Amino acid sequence: MSDDLDRISLTLPSSMVDRLDGIVDEWEYASRSEAIRDSLRDFFATYEWESGDEQHHHGTIVIVHDHHVSGIADELQTVQHDMADIITSVQHIHLSHDTCMETLVVEGAGGTITELANRLRAIGGVQQVKVVVVDE
Repeated sequence: MSDDLDRISLTLPSSMVDRLDGIVDEWEYASRSEAIRDSLRDFFATYEWESGDEQHHHGTIVIVHDHHVSGIADELQTVQHDMADIITSVQHIHLSHDTCMETLVVEGAGGTITELANRLRAIGGVQQVKVVVVDE
């Protein structure tokens, strides 16, 4: 074990160990420890994000909406233009005749990304907004 790693003990129910082992095998992790380290990175990023931090983040916002709702495209674009300083890219996909999905790649302070997501959620016809934030 490397000098910069600390060993800890973890107690889990056998059902969780079985599930962990299955994921380690299926996703081809080198070990349980590597899978748990990967999970903890996501846990730490989620904690920082949900704590309302103002640290610099990268991530995506996925929006699913009914494109037949009158004015929705204009409202989405207005919000995106208002907050263009944190949006680095936009992708628009037609999921069906009625439903579209947009993926916004974002970069900025956690609070500003949250503000963007909340403004998008408030638009009539938006069915779902998902935010995924990652840290470097």
